[in-house]
Amino acid sequence: MGMPKPHNGRQLISLAQKLARDAERHALLSASLASQADRLMVAGLKILQTAPSSSKPQASGPGSVK
Repeated sequence: MGMPKPHNGRQLISLAQKLARDAERHALLSASLASQADRLMVAGLKILQTAPSSSKPQASGPGSVK
């Protein structure tokens, strides 16, 4: 195989830059979704904590009293 031509080198650099931008965009989206999931989890736990005791799920598993 011969040496890559400069034009091909520029194409590879351009592709690498595009992939880096895409990766950064996906990372930001992923972080945003994780943050939203955390907020939903906290909201759900608050609702469960303020629910009347008769509707709270019964604990079962190690350490629970039956």
